[in-house]
Amino acid sequence: MTDQTPDPVAEALDGLYDDATTPAPRADFARELRARVVRALAGDDDPTGSNQTEPSTKETTVNHGSLFYSTLPAPDLERTARFYRGLFGWNLQRGANGYHVADVYPPMGLASGDGAPQVWIEVAEVAPVIERIRELGGTAEDPVTYDSGEYSACVDSQGVRFNVQVPADGYRQPARRSTEAGELFYWTLPAPDAVLAKTFYTDLFGWEFGDPGSAGGMHVENRLPDGGLGGGREGTGPELFFRVDDLDAAMAKVVELGGTAMAAGEGDEGRHAMCTDDQGVPFGISEPAPGA
Repeated sequence: MTDQTPDPVAEALDGLYDDATTPAPRADFARELRARVVRALAGDDDPTGSNQTEPSTKETTVNHGSLFYSTLPAPDLERTARFYRGLFGWNLQRGANGYHVADVYPPMGLASGDGAPQVWIEVAEVAPVIERIRELGGTAEDPVTYDSGEYSACVDSQGVRFNVQVPADGYRQPARRSTEAGELFYWTLPAPDAVLAKTFYTDLFGWEFGDPGSAGGMHVENRLPDGGLGGGREGTGPELFFRVDDLDAAMAKVVELGGTAMAAGEGDEGRHAMCTDDQGVPFGISEPAPGA
């Protein structure tokens, strides 16, 4: 990765910094970071920071090992935007290389191009995490710093891709569960060898796991937003499940929009369906059980 590599988080967040379209409730966040992000996206590398607003002085907790950001791939960006706007009613803010989904938690975006979904996991420091990933048999690119923070593209010891990031001042949010339809309900990383994956991520992020489920999945008990490992699942990228109020109605809407939907199962946490959008990109939808 070189200094010319686009900053995926800052690009996805670009649409937040237009005063005419900035959505509530993140107006303070947008105003605070607007000048810095616009400057970065415009390629202004002025080291003095003379065009920047002052960063926030509000103290925030480092959510080491928690999901910070995620993206879905968009082979045809505008077509992807139409699909998910029609399905979830997402408020999409255009960036330099995709769309940021405004007013959802955790923050996420649509990234122009093919590939798999991506996740950025927050860490306290990038350099020691990179070193430990390499010691544990994974790979990690040298860190790159942008206005959105410092991050590294990584691969675990079984070939699963993820990113680690220290968010810049103003980007970090308190970790919590999603609460609204259209927000990320759950995310998983594939774990072909569940025992090996458990050892890797416990060492790296301090994740604590509950007992494996019937399909081999393992929930991370001590981090929010909710996520886990897909034990025995092959693949190189994460699965993202989005909250819906009515699973049957949402499945019908997926099909109406040109995608596919197949019920995946039901458990104590709710009902779920595996889907693809109208370009074949996989994602999941979940109707949480009452109280979930």
